[in-house]
Amino acid sequence: MVGGASPTGPGMSLATGRRMNDRIAGVKGKQFTEQQRATEQLRALAKPYRFRVQSDVEGYPIIAGRYGQIEWFDGRDLAVYTNRPRLFAKLWAIPGVRRHQTGDDEMRALFVPEALKEVARVIRARQKRTQISPRSLGNLRSRVTSHVQEPLFDDGTGDRSGTRERLP
Repeated sequence: MVGGASPTGPGMSLATGRRMNDRIAGVKGKQFTEQQRATEQLRALAKPYRFRVQSDVEGYPIIAGRYGQIEWFDGRDLAVYTNRPRLFAKLWAIPGVRRHQTGDDEMRALFVPEALKEVARVIRARQKRTQISPRSLGNLRSRVTSHVQEPLFDDGTGDRSGTRERLP
């Protein structure tokens, strides 16, 4: 760089330039990172089916399953990953699923959001647990746990602090 010029512009630190470049314009002037935007989109798609949306180590959303995971891909499509070769043909047979990367023991395919339910069924995606029966909702209610405290010693004297004088 000539004359100490910064690649991000005069008077701007490199870290500030990176933060600005990593952000994508959101709604009502708010700035969202790509990970936040991806999480919002995948949560909206997963909500009707009650799928559990988690974040991977990079902050991108995934729907974990017993035999693989569903990932956000590019805003138009989703991706499914599995390392179970017996599931490859089942996934490719679903309308809207197309091969993306295939190895000996693992596979990644892209699919349209309309195929989410069928893909999730094959990989056994985890769903949020809900409690709707009156009995299970009753278990969630707080119970009164304060009881009359009994004396610490058998003779009815003492307190719970343990600083009682001993009688001879």
